[in-house]
Amino acid sequence: MRTLLRFSLGAACALLVTLAVPAGAAAQSSIGSSMPAASQQMPNATGAAASLSSLAGNNATAVIFWSNQCPWTKKYEQRVFDLASKYERQGVQFVLVNSNSASDFPQESLSGSKEQAGHYPVPYLKDQSGQVAEAFGAKRTPHVFVYNGQGQLAYTGAVDDSPGDPSAAEKPYLANALQALTSGNSPSTAQTNAFGCVLKK
Repeated sequence: MRTLLRFSLGAACALLVTLAVPAGAAAQSSIGSSMPAASQQMPNATGAAASLSSLAGNNATAVIFWSNQCPWTKKYEQRVFDLASKYERQGVQFVLVNSNSASDFPQESLSGSKEQAGHYPVPYLKDQSGQVAEAFGAKRTPHVFVYNGQGQLAYTGAVDDSPGDPSAAEKPYLANALQALTSGNSPSTAQTNAFGCVLKK
């Protein structure tokens, strides 16, 4: 009887866990994992099609899921570009990826991205199927994934702890991660909660 009871309770718990996870939900990439969908070619709003692996930096690659209309990406835009400029000379490559549905949100189309990217100093790729975001487990825009020189995930989450006001940021997560990696260290904070608009796949 006890054996049967334990089995029944275990089966019930497993069923509840299964029901609690939406069908098709993707888990976020785990720290230390390799970059997913790295070889998948995507249209580049600022030039020819490219893959994440072809754009990878020698010391780090910052992949940031982006949007053409999310107010939070607008607020973070200059901060991200300042970091891209600062760390480019240290072997860090920034890549923006737009995975929002263009059929539901026309402004998120490739043509919309091309309009946005006129002043962008970094590659801006269009994930037209949403499969790249699914592989990463990206949930928000912006959502940051930083890979070290060996292609392993070293940091994921938010840019910093002050989405609305750059001057109020006390924890510059992305900047700290890049500083650590370019110094040959691992980030002291490897994962935070991404803040921004829900990614619309």
